[in-house]
Amino acid sequence: MTEEILRVRGLRKSFPGVVALDGVDFALRPGEVHVLLGENGAGKSTLIKALSGAHRPDEGTIEVDGREVRIRSAQDAEALGIATIYQEFNLVPELTVAENLFLGRPPRRFGLVDRRAMNAAAATCWRGWASRPSRPTGWRGSASPAARWWRSRRRSAWTPAS
Repeated sequence: MTEEILRVRGLRKSFPGVVALDGVDFALRPGEVHVLLGENGAGKSTLIKALSGAHRPDEGTIEVDGREVRIRSAQDAEALGIATIYQEFNLVPELTVAENLFLGRPPRRFGLVDRRAMNAAAATCWRGWASRPSRPTGWRGSASPAARWWRSRRRSAWTPAS
């Protein structure tokens, strides 16, 4: 049996007047794909927000690679390899592909944004994708909704090398 990369045990989260999560158990192994399916108010978004640092659980534990962790922010989640892909686009149309990929976390050199490193890393990230731009400085504000959707998914699933 493959090691679990993520495990949630007894997760509970309540808000005034409602229990959103009540004793949730969940495990994820490498290569698995899961779907969270349920009616409105079932706790799907609350679980994802607890895993991504937007909400702090009232009870329960979260383990990553077998060790218990406390996820207090999106940065904590990202450092643990947890990325969230929301339904809404999370791109800035006026920025380039490279700028959107590094939104909020650009590489720096001497305190300034290192555009050469950013563009090189973006080109590496996009290599092999059929819908990639000819260069990472392209697509400023001109992409179709479908292209923006794909870019937002790629950004969420990619973490720049440190």
